[in-house]
Amino acid sequence: MPSVRKQSRSLLSASKASITNPRLIVLEMLLKESRPLTIDQILRLAKGKLAQSTLYRVINDLKAFDLVTEFTTPENTMVVELNSAQGRHHHHIFCRKCGSITDIELNPQLESSLESEVKRIENEYSFSIDTHSLELFGTCTSCS
Repeated sequence: MPSVRKQSRSLLSASKASITNPRLIVLEMLLKESRPLTIDQILRLAKGKLAQSTLYRVINDLKAFDLVTEFTTPENTMVVELNSAQGRHHHHIFCRKCGSITDIELNPQLESSLESEVKRIENEYSFSIDTHSLELFGTCTSCS
């Protein structure tokens, strides 16, 4: 398996994005952690290698190249993760106590049914839906 650095370089090259150290740092963190990360978590993991303004600029760049997705938690915290195009389509479970976010995959039959329902909604409401997400909220085992 290629190193995280090589994977990061490969993602940037495949997207025709310039390979810069800040972009590599963010992609490497997301690849290593294999989970969604908040801005604060990324800054903490960067250990001073990224300024907050640089991080926001890099995230916007990576979004423009369709490498990352950002979403907001129920507590209005911005979270960044590798784009589904880089992995698999998935949804999230949020712990209301500690704020942890866990990626989940639906049963393929349920995901297929959900996709069918999305198409029905598009037709019924004359709306073009780009993507969908299912968010589940509760308490993780660590907080129980």
